[in-house]
Amino acid sequence: MPLPAGVTIRRASSSDLSLTGHWQCRYLRDGLFPRLGPRFVRHWHATFLDAPRGFAFIAEAQGPDGRVPLGFLFGSSDQLRHVDDVLRVHRTRLAVQGGLALVIRPKLFLGFLRTRGRSYLRRLLKRPVTVVAPAAARVPVSVPRVAVITALVVHPESRGHGVGEQLVNHFLSQASDAGAPLAELVTKAGPGGAGRFYERLGWAPVHAHTTKDGETAKTYRVDLSQGKPEGNRPSAQELPPE
Repeated sequence: MPLPAGVTIRRASSSDLSLTGHWQCRYLRDGLFPRLGPRFVRHWHATFLDAPRGFAFIAEAQGPDGRVPLGFLFGSSDQLRHVDDVLRVHRTRLAVQGGLALVIRPKLFLGFLRTRGRSYLRRLLKRPVTVVAPAAARVPVSVPRVAVITALVVHPESRGHGVGEQLVNHFLSQASDAGAPLAELVTKAGPGGAGRFYERLGWAPVHAHTTKDGETAKTYRVDLSQGKPEGNRPSAQELPPE
């Protein structure tokens, strides 16, 4: 189906976070963060706005009363270094907000302690992997640079019009411009996931794993080493699982 008239993609701002937090908790509940509630998700989404490798895009169209949001995408041009940046700057705030969200959700808190508590504590206490040098932050050259789509949501009333595809292609173009040779994402396997959508766009499934919540998820990857993707059929290349 054709795109709605006047669809544009712009960078998200802090004024968009109330909407993106609400939409993620309602329409993309995979993983822990959406179950912590819109307040925590807003704080998490905010970390993409000022991260040097973070992407935050809003798709919108012209409506009778102004621009209408249709969907959003959050991601990074280099996931490992992006997480490093976020933890360096926002570690304490995210830990406090996550702790407050868990305290008022006792059942989720117990599940968190059982499935994720130790690994999250290690991550929060671990020193960042990069070392800040006088000129710039340095990382080992062997560490792969992989762009990642962290969250993609299109409002149900706007689906089927190519909005998600436009957001994905915009992300791939920006990631390619930033020098990422590969892009990846993780989605739930089966009917509840978005695998068929990404396969139609040329992404290849390269790895399946069981999540900490006991569900099966698939990693999809696409090769950007030949430059910007053309159309919706980029080639794919397998990498080791995350």
